[in-house]
Amino acid sequence: MKYEAVVSRSDGHVGRVMLTWDLCAAVGYAGRDQKAVRGHIEELVKLGVSTPYAVPAMYWIDPERVSSRERLFVIGDATSGEAEFFLARDEDEDLFVTLASDHTDRALETVSVSKAKQACDKVLAPVFWKVSDVREHWDRIELSSEITDSKGRRVYQKGTLGDFLPPERLEELAREDAPFPGKISLFSGTLAAVGGIACADSFGMALSDPVLNRVIRFGYSVTVLPDRS
Repeated sequence: MKYEAVVSRSDGHVGRVMLTWDLCAAVGYAGRDQKAVRGHIEELVKLGVSTPYAVPAMYWIDPERVSSRERLFVIGDATSGEAEFFLARDEDEDLFVTLASDHTDRALETVSVSKAKQACDKVLAPVFWKVSDVREHWDRIELSSEITDSKGRRVYQKGTLGDFLPPERLEELAREDAPFPGKISLFSGTLAAVGGIACADSFGMALSDPVLNRVIRFGYSVTVLPDRS
């Protein structure tokens, strides 16, 4: 998979980068705070999802199922977004990060988490940061999301990258579990939802750097297609 993206550097330079990967992992339950991780697991158990086979967990998905589209088509009305960060490397092995949503089929998740991850396309913001530009203050970068549903527009998730395992550790775990050798991209895992998991008409998210005073924002609408036998 090759993915050409905009890269915004800490010195203000904006250019383009070609990211490449052979495999893609959607990491689950990758929080540093195990109490918060258990809270997210409990959210899923309430929806009928089995406890994970491992913590953290690796769910391998089609490496081509990523885009920066602003409309996502899904089957049925039981899907929802998850704000995460996404990691990928260029041909020189430099590491880049952006904002992402691991959109997931919640109904199918009660049958198989892996199949639920595969059922929906994944959304990436089109702008990336170079990890070396933000590594010294990585833990302070803020990740958040908002949804629009029957309750209106509201905050859905809020935390910092310090809530997650470090990027190098996530890559290490992915390499150890990879089904075959190759370059890996990955979704970081997510934050607990404020008020519980909810399905929504639109999903907005932000990655905010308080040190360099810059933000990546992206959002998408959800179009529900009929679920028919």
